[in-house]
This record gives sequence, C-alpha cells and structure tokens, in this order.
Amino acid sequence: MTTHRIETRLDEATVKELDGWRSTRIPEPSRSEAVRLLLEERLCGGRRARERRPAGGRRPEAARLGALYALERVSGFGPVKFRALHEAGIDSAAALKQPDLLPFKGRIGDKLRRGVEALSLTELDAARARADDQVERAHALGASILTHGDPGYPERVYASNNPVPVLYVRGDPAVWDDAPAVAVVGSRNTREPYTSAARTFAAVAARDGVLVVSGFAIGADSIGHTASLEAGGGTVCVMPCGLDNVFPPESRELWEQLLANPRAVFVSEFGFGQRASSLLLRKRNKLIVAFVQGVLVAQSALDGGAMNAYRFGREQRKPVATFRNDGSKDTTGNAAIENDARTGRFGLEARCRESEYRAWLRTLSSWT
Repeated sequence: MTTHRIETRLDEATVKELDGWRSTRIPEPSRSEAVRLLLEERLCGGRRARERRPAGGRRPEAARLGALYALERVSGFGPVKFRALHEAGIDSAAALKQPDLLPFKGRIGDKLRRGVEALSLTELDAARARADDQVERAHALGASILTHGDPGYPERVYASNNPVPVLYVRGDPAVWDDAPAVAVVGSRNTREPYTSAARTFAAVAARDGVLVVSGFAIGADSIGHTASLEAGGGTVCVMPCGLDNVFPPESRELWEQLLANPRAVFVSEFGFGQRASSLLLRKRNKLIVAFVQGVLVAQSALDGGAMNAYRFGREQRKPVATFRNDGSKDTTGNAAIENDARTGRFGLEARCRESEYRAWLRTLSSWT
C-alpha cells in the first residue's frame, strides 16, 4: 500500500487560532499534536459521536421530568423513595395520576399518597413549566439531564444513600463509566506540604486509572481536578449550583478549560439557574461522596467545610484518608480523621510517598 505525505503550511492567523485552542487543553499539546487532534475530531467526530454516548443529547421528556419535580414537592419523597419507585417499575407520571400505585406501605405510604393527592393544579402546572424551562436550557447548553434508569446515570450514586432523582450534566457521562473513583477535597487555603501532596496523590490516582472527583472549589479541589487531567486521567466536578453558573466566580478560566476538555465532566443535582448557597455547598459534598469509593481530605481545620465530606464518608461507610497533621489549627481536621476507626484511621505521609498513596487506593475496592 502506497502512502502519500501531505505537505501543508499554516498562515499566521491560523497559527494564532490554533495556539488559542491549544491553551484550552490540559495538558497543553504541541502544535503538531494539536493539528492531529483537530483532524481526528473533524474526520472521525461524527462516527465517534454515534458510537459513544452523546455528551449533551440525553434529556427526559418534559412531562416525565415535570412529574418528578411535582413528586419532589411532597414531604418525605426523597432520593431513596424515588429509587424504590423506579425499582418497582412505576413511572413518575403514572404515580402522579394514580397515587395508589406508590409501592410504600404503612403510615409512611399513606402519608405519601395523601401528599400526592393534595398537590394542587397550580403546583402541577409550576412543575411542568419548570421542566419545560430546564429541558430548554439543557438543549441550549448541550447538557444532559439524567434520571433513574438512564444508561448515563452513575451506578455508584444510584446504589448510595443519596440517589438523587435528577442529575444535570455538562460533558460526557461516559467519563465515569465503570471507573473506580476517589474524592480529593480540602481547605480553600490548603498550603504546603499539603498542596504538593494532594497534587501527587491525584496524579498517582489518575495514572492508576482512578477517576478524581471534587467540588471545583479553590484550593485542594482545583488541585485534584487539574493534577488528574495533567496525568492523563479523568475528573468529575460536582457543583453546588446550576451548571450555567460559575462558582466560585474567580475560577472562570479553569471552568472554561475544563468544559473544553473531553476527560472532564460537570455534574449537579441543582437545576440550571440555581445559585450557590451554604446549604447547597453541604449537599454538594454528600453527592461527591456518593460518586466515590473513598475520600481524601488533604487539609482541613476541624470546623472546615471539607469536614462535611468526611462526615458523609462516615455516614456512607466509606474509607476516608488524610495527610498527617502538623499540630496546627489548620490540620485539626486531619488529626480527627487520622484517629477515627470508623473511617479506617488512614493517615498518609504528606511528603510524596507515591507507593503509600497507591497502596491505599488499592484497598478501596475491598473496603466493607
């Protein structure tokens, strides 16, 4: 077979545009690698898009989504109840029309049925209008809306004690398919040696095929996301707001870089247009833990926000590790985690002990 070498030269404007595209990638490719990637994207993109799960094409019918929103208004109808409804094979719209179909017994079942029956026409119309709005916004952003039963819905979240009925996604949900995952979280003011340790840990995880999940906050979270991508791995950014809002706003540049990276995906349990709040920040940590098999808290004071991830790890019976404390107030949370037998009493060295990090990661799949 004869092959022909194609000779081409790029004009100055094209080179400038190419360099702009390169700067959005993590890690940044060389010019020749960028040309190859773009050619692959243009020539093979259509075929690959059909073969892989589309990043922004999965959205439920507005009527079904509206029914889910309506049921969420019923007191006591939380994530676990929605999972039970799905496992009973009962569609949310059908349950809304026929409350007797609800698979819940006793006083709890009676209370939920009464709650569904009490939903007013105004509430039902508002739920449907909200669904129409969310589907429209998702379409405009190329985003997905995933519900129980969707092939893209993360299995580990579904099996957790926090199987939220609706997830909003920007990026390709295939990033988390069948991948072991670990959370890397910590203080916004993470300092040395904990910053370097978190970076090394995330890179080791990525090289071992472990997905890094975090909350996109400044400090340890952002270190985890970027270190994983730089090492060739994937990352999930769990947000405390709608995925049309950048939070924190000072991280817009990183937000745009990750949105452009096919190995990064943003996910939230909060609809488009929702602003962040202290309550949603805490709930975000619970979803982070639901995504993973283990949690690393890089650095935290005992009263730090990252300790919520540790508490949710304990609640969900997952191992939580930290780097050994240095006796300062900044690491009083580390000290508490090191001494908690319920989460494994895992204290790791903060001085680039890759073999130790790798050994802990290997224990995650066998933790009970």
